[in-house]
Amino acid sequence: REETPEPLLTTYQRLRGVYARKQELNQLDTLRPVGWSLGCVVLALSVFFAAWTFVCRKKRVVRAGQPLFLFMIVGGCVIMGSAIFPLGVDDSIASKQGCTMACRSVPWLVALGFTTTFSALFSKIW
Repeated sequence: REETPEPLLTTYQRLRGVYARKQELNQLDTLRPVGWSLGCVVLALSVFFAAWTFVCRKKRVVRAGQPLFLFMIVGGCVIMGSAIFPLGVDDSIASKQGCTMACRSVPWLVALGFTTTFSALFSKIW
């Protein structure tokens, strides 16, 4: 059985002393749990602050902050914080179509969350 010859570029790089093996640069398997954990922290804090706003809605400080706008800010943070979950999807845990949908959802989630949060903030200023 014949050995397959090395590609010409690989041979040239070895002769010049600049050949480097291909490295596995995908770090998503190790970083996915960290990202998803931080996403869960964002969602948990958002739920906590929404509950706190609901419980304390009769207090003077919360009434001055206008609870409707505070809920909008929390909702925007939930939407924007949920964008971390599709960022952790790759072909090792989803199909090609699933990866495509996850990739397409990230800009929408970030844009909608940012718009919701800052529209509430700018409405309070106006």
